[in-house]
Amino acid sequence: MSFNLFGKKEDDSPESIFTDRTYMSETAKINACIAFAKAQPDTLFICWFSETLKKFKTIFAEHQLDEMKVIDAKNMHSGMLQNKNAVFAEHYPLHEKELALVEHWPLEKIIVYSSMDEPLFKHFGSEKIIPLMKLLGMKDDEVIEHSFVTKSIIKGQGKIAALVTIEQLANSQEEWLGKNLK
Repeated sequence: MSFNLFGKKEDDSPESIFTDRTYMSETAKINACIAFAKAQPDTLFICWFSETLKKFKTIFAEHQLDEMKVIDAKNMHSGMLQNKNAVFAEHYPLHEKELALVEHWPLEKIIVYSSMDEPLFKHFGSEKIIPLMKLLGMKDDEVIEHSFVTKSIIKGQGKIAALVTIEQLANSQEEWLGKNLK
């Protein structure tokens, strides 16, 4: 009889569907997305904000990747996932909105690409963490991927949600934070 004292616990919560891949810079994040898109051509890159959508479509075109694989979250539905993977090109500041979008998707895991220099991370002081990580020898293109990171991001999104009474929509993560966290 095993009590699994030291084994990994299975997480069946809806949040466990997300796997964060966090980079120190946006450039490193974009390079990782390009590499992933080339290696996994059946992947849809979902953007929460119109500025990110425009940027990713431009970058995909520059790298001869199918721009139609970059989708606005507002237009995304589970039917589009037929034989495809889904990847978020960024986090939405409110975790409940992410969960509502993926609620009926037939996927077990969804990768979310982020960077420490994005407005959401800067809101929580990432500009102080980046120099420390570099001092410890972390390279710009190395990924941070751990369930603790995902849980910390979700906790941060919860803190943001507690401050928002009436959400105002925006074209970028930075604009969203400026409008909703006054």
